[in-house]
Amino acid sequence: PLEQIWLTASQSTQSGAMVQSMWLDRASGAKCYMVPARDLSIAWRDTPRYWSWIHLTDSRFPESAQLRFVCWLEIHGKIHSKLLSRGSAYATYMVYKLDDESYGLDWPADASVSIGGTDLARKVCLQPNPQRSHAEDVVLPRERGDGWMELELGEFVCEGDEDGDVSFGLAETKRLNGKGGLIMQGIEIRHKN
Repeated sequence: PLEQIWLTASQSTQSGAMVQSMWLDRASGAKCYMVPARDLSIAWRDTPRYWSWIHLTDSRFPESAQLRFVCWLEIHGKIHSKLLSRGSAYATYMVYKLDDESYGLDWPADASVSIGGTDLARKVCLQPNPQRSHAEDVVLPRERGDGWMELELGEFVCEGDEDGDVSFGLAETKRLNGKGGLIMQGIEIRHKN
């Protein structure tokens, strides 16, 4: 069953055109977006030794970011709060896959969401079944119906009186262990029931 109405949105930025996937939540009518990996701030994303850009037929976007090897994993993005529906509760989700040879992604990472001076943080893990035991408060990903995984980074309410950005991200910069095998489609900002 169709749960959303899909549109393609284009927004001009200083660096050129930013193409996002935009849809309306059928139940609430709230505007939802996905920011593609290419429009996220990813540490060392333009260094081929660490990241490569690949085309996947099941992605909404022409390119997905493929992590080859890093010790310092840091991914951040933002969207202007005025693009969202006033008075709506939202959650941000990292949408990704892990290739068969992924490694080093089973330690907790720091996820954050910030809007209007309110900063929310939580611990998350990119591996759905981490080999290491974690505290109960570590959020794990779930598989989506489209074959990708999603990891909830945090929740917020768009009151509508904020004039600024909603910022979100994920970082694992403390352990400095080798990491690889992450394939990043983007970060989704979706209405939360």
